[in-house]
Amino acid sequence: MTAGSTTAEPVTSIEKPPGFELEIEQPKKGYRYNQDPFHLVRFINDNAEKWGTQLKGKCLDIGCGVGILPLLLARSLPETEFTGVEIQPELASLAKANVKRNRLNDRIRIIQDDYRDLAGDTSRSANFQSIICNPPYYTMAGGRVNLCPQKCIARHEQTSNLDSLTRAAARLLSRKGLFITVFPAERLLELTTALKAVQLEPKQLRFIHPRTSSRSTMLLLAARKNGAPGITIDRPLTI
Repeated sequence: MTAGSTTAEPVTSIEKPPGFELEIEQPKKGYRYNQDPFHLVRFINDNAEKWGTQLKGKCLDIGCGVGILPLLLARSLPETEFTGVEIQPELASLAKANVKRNRLNDRIRIIQDDYRDLAGDTSRSANFQSIICNPPYYTMAGGRVNLCPQKCIARHEQTSNLDSLTRAAARLLSRKGLFITVFPAERLLELTTALKAVQLEPKQLRFIHPRTSSRSTMLLLAARKNGAPGITIDRPLTI
């Protein structure tokens, strides 16, 4: 190193989620995963026996980011074949690197694409037995818009919205397939209305409550394509 030179600060960091034998690289200052994917993984694993038929087939993660959901689920769902689709090239590149780093290339495929284009591909219609999703939570008019473009796309409905997401899911799911998501509790009515409009029937719901508040902040929901009416509401998850 020459006098006066400096070492460039790494633009990513590698995390090791507790309880998982994984190494996950993600941006240091861009969009970083939070606890929501872990709650969604717990919801799926708790119901894996009930949803066995759907979870043993092809699973699509819409907006996979750095690949956190399929990476967390791959070993607990050994009969599931995962595909992650991510619109942001930087995040898709990290997701591919994470799959390779954790030796899961035979279980997880990452596609850098707009999920709406994926849904428009007739060869992929009704191709997935399950869809998992940790989507943008806020409309562009709701919540403080983050000045970081990567965070803004991940958190706000900038490149998609709830209607386009549910329409795409309905096209991509096979008969009786499952759509499983984590979403703000305050948008429950919007979510269920959008799902039912495309024949995705809400079947199981669990609210998430912070330990310091009786008010639910998030929810976990599974909806079945062409399912019969009737929903099971689980005991709330307190975190």
